[in-house]
Amino acid sequence: METELTDLFRSLASICEEETALLQQGRRGDVAGLVQAKTRLVGAVDAEVARLDRVSPDWRDTLDGETRAELGDLALRLRDAARDNAATLRRQIDLSDDLMAEISADARRRRGGRSEAYGASGAMTANSIAVPISVNTSF
Repeated sequence: METELTDLFRSLASICEEETALLQQGRRGDVAGLVQAKTRLVGAVDAEVARLDRVSPDWRDTLDGETRAELGDLALRLRDAARDNAATLRRQIDLSDDLMAEISADARRRRGGRSEAYGASGAMTANSIAVPISVNTSF
């Protein structure tokens, strides 16, 4: 029963590490399948722990030393992989935010910070809003 849990931990850590590596290489398009697999594995870990708790509430206390050590090592590996993954994702999001801010600022510089529109009465109304930006995902 603990073998399945160790396999799930190992798989989840591997997927987090792979996703982090792909993001660091700039291969954001290759992570969609990994995100889906990661989501499924997290659900499987939750389900397995719930099952173990239901079948044998003291299963953690009855683990043999080798299995306990292996689960501990895998938990640390998973923690480190999740931490690195979160940091890489945060950098990617921050980079995207910075890029969008620069594109928007450049559009305002080129077009001006104001836009005009006809009102219901036919009068022109000036607004100080950002120019709408549309991004194509391929450069």
